[in-house]
Amino acid sequence: MTKIDQEVMEIVAQVARKNTEELCPETRLAEDLILKSMSRIELAALLCDKFKISLNNFEIRMPKTVEEVIQLVNSKL
Repeated sequence: MTKIDQEVMEIVAQVARKNTEELCPETRLAEDLILKSMSRIELAALLCDKFKISLNNFEIRMPKTVEEVIQLVNSKL
């Protein structure tokens, strides 16, 4: 796992109010972490701020798992 992957997982954990140890790449955002649309907007804002990237509301709704969030961030870097 790269440093960026770890930082993305930490942000997802923060938004989901979980410990990073509770997450894995296969963790599902909606089903396992119960991230609703407002949480996803918060997630997008934190990711944009941390990595200096741009994510719109449509893009942040697409990922289903933590791994897909990581891939989205990496695609924007």
